[in-house]
Amino acid sequence: MPSALRPAVQSLTFRALRRGYWACAIIDAHIDKAPSNHVFNLIWVTIALLKGTNWDPAYPDHTLVSEAVNACKLDKKLIYAKSLVNAVLRKIVGSKSLLDDFPEGDFPSYPDWWIEKLTKSYGDGAHAVIASSMTPPPMTLRLNQRILKDAESISKYKNEILKLGIGVSQISEVAGIKLEIAFQLTEPLPVESIPGFAEGYFSVQDACAQVAGALLGDQSGKRVLDACAAPGGKACHILERGEAQLDALEIDSKRAIRIEENLARLRLNGRVIVGDALIPTWWDGRLYDTIVADVPCSASGIVRRHPDIPYLREESDIQQLQFLQREILVALWPLLKPGGRLLYVTCSVFPEEGELQAQWWLNKTKDAVRLEAPGQIFPTSCHDGFFYALFEKLNTSH
Repeated sequence: MPSALRPAVQSLTFRALRRGYWACAIIDAHIDKAPSNHVFNLIWVTIALLKGTNWDPAYPDHTLVSEAVNACKLDKKLIYAKSLVNAVLRKIVGSKSLLDDFPEGDFPSYPDWWIEKLTKSYGDGAHAVIASSMTPPPMTLRLNQRILKDAESISKYKNEILKLGIGVSQISEVAGIKLEIAFQLTEPLPVESIPGFAEGYFSVQDACAQVAGALLGDQSGKRVLDACAAPGGKACHILERGEAQLDALEIDSKRAIRIEENLARLRLNGRVIVGDALIPTWWDGRLYDTIVADVPCSASGIVRRHPDIPYLREESDIQQLQFLQREILVALWPLLKPGGRLLYVTCSVFPEEGELQAQWWLNKTKDAVRLEAPGQIFPTSCHDGFFYALFEKLNTSH
């Protein structure tokens, strides 16, 4: 696919995925015999584009029908079905009551097990978590404190963004944790078009993801390990806040390159290590003051950024991920010095990967004490969903 087309294709795909179950319900109600996958997918995407929102305007009905039929003509796998596609779509767009019979809220784009798990955990609160995934995510910048050091330079930089013709608002806190310099744009832009990207003025990072660096505070002079570090957002944030001796650990060598690129662009010094958090053969034997364990998870808190996640996950994945997270905690804890702190992080809203995991670790680990941290943060219009638990290692040598 040509790179110039990628943003548009991704936008259409994500929009279709966010309304996937709703569109499928309409198709099932109006087509007696299921068409081939290619035809089904074309009708699915077209129906998903019929309804607009404040953030996602609808396309004209006649344009959608016409383009869908043209797509059939251009693809040998679809050309036989152009009459079917035309008839089905004209019937649906010709009667708005057909769409009204299928309220979007009745067809969230999640499998049944996902909805049941959230409802069991949070009751009526599950509705807000589900609804948050139906909106495109905000674009939030984390300004580089090493470069933009004072109020004057920050104000000047904000004015440079405003010259692009979009709005900018500052997010001062998330879940009671104060953020230093988080700017949210009223609409997303290619990072290359935002002033100062190549010069390292900012990184794109969700406001809730910025809680990690803010929670840990200034790590100057401390040995810090960011395990499972790619693409390096949290590691870079820690280094922007202070001169830490930071190791960024990543098992994937290609993703490790991303960390190195971000460190270079932001003018930061850190050591990137390609290695497995479960098998610390890479460790030099010196204990860490701080460990960030941003472990692999279901990513259920960032579905609006990746609306394909509910389509790809299976219920059995949650238990497998829970076991992996526990193994990583067990492997990393010996690398932490007495008095040191470990921050456990997931971008999940499932308790099995959050609060239940933190309780398990505290019950299992006799030399661990749990410190104050936000715990479960649910996704909102301003940020994604994350879980944070902070532990301190007791000195048991006395």
